[in-house]
Amino acid sequence: MKIIFLAIALLFSVYAHADESARLSKISQIVEAQGLQQMFQQQLDQSKATAADVGQSLYQKMLEESGITDGQKNPKLEEVFTQYLERCTSMFTAKELVATWSSYYGKGLSEADLDKILAYYKSPVGKKDVHASQVAMARFSQAMAAEGQKRMNALIGQLMADLNSALAK
Repeated sequence: MKIIFLAIALLFSVYAHADESARLSKISQIVEAQGLQQMFQQQLDQSKATAADVGQSLYQKMLEESGITDGQKNPKLEEVFTQYLERCTSMFTAKELVATWSSYYGKGLSEADLDKILAYYKSPVGKKDVHASQVAMARFSQAMAAEGQKRMNALIGQLMADLNSALAK
């Protein structure tokens, strides 16, 4: 009797593994059809550019507020700051973001749902949808980066004023 129970348990285990493998394959195909890795990479590239701009702005403000003129810049300090920003902007890769996203995607979807979603993204209109999303994401990221830079500059200015005020007391 125990042998039959173990055989049935093993059969269900193999079936469940095969079923999960099929789900992961479909999710992987959906991710590829959606162009998620490219979109995540696009966002990461834009974030790096924005971080560099914000970082440079912050660095310049710090120099100005401390009374250091352009001629007195410290190349070693600037290099340290640049390395810090590079480390901050390389915390994730597009591949890592895709893997994390994929681990959450489709938890409430059936196999039939995944099949229909995959069919949509492989269809002509689905491909147009992906392209439209990629174009929109590029423009959206640029617009948000520009607006974020303006807002960050204001926040940095306020931070420096607050710090100077606190130090003067």
